[in-house]
Amino acid sequence: MWTTGFWNAVQHAIPEGGTVCPVIIASDKTNLTRFSGNKSAYPVYLTIGNLPKALRQKPSAWACALIAYLSVDKPDKKCITKKDSKLRAYEIFHRSMAHVLAPLKSAGNPQTGGIEMVGGDGDVRMVYPLLSIYVADYPEQCLVTCTKYGTCPKCKKKSTRAVPCSNWRSTDTVMDSKNNQ
Repeated sequence: MWTTGFWNAVQHAIPEGGTVCPVIIASDKTNLTRFSGNKSAYPVYLTIGNLPKALRQKPSAWACALIAYLSVDKPDKKCITKKDSKLRAYEIFHRSMAHVLAPLKSAGNPQTGGIEMVGGDGDVRMVYPLLSIYVADYPEQCLVTCTKYGTCPKCKKKSTRAVPCSNWRSTDTVMDSKNNQ
């Protein structure tokens, strides 16, 4: 990960002597039972991009930490429409993730943030954790990016067209979509 243009751009944005810590988040709603009440869990995991990929992908290395379980409760459907019920579920997800990731906002800010951490060599460094990658399957990508299921979460094409993305979504497009729900 440290060989990418992203890393170099971020390294230049933080104060001299600071260390980039790219945070990788992964989540996936998981069914626990099917025969006794459809119980499910929604774990959120965290790892960092400073670790080599071979180490991050090895479960025995314990390079990935469970940081939260999101709510899997569905909003009460009495007296509300199906659309409003879905919007409430989306809102619960986004508010929950905002709460879980709130410490990263201040810690990763180059002007006011940074966390002193002891490195493997014993030296203390100012580290700037930055959310860099969100690993998710297609339905969850749609949920995270506030895009309609059946469209590409990265561009504006319908998912039925198997062609390369060209018209990329911007942060403004995603925020407009979220605000217009």
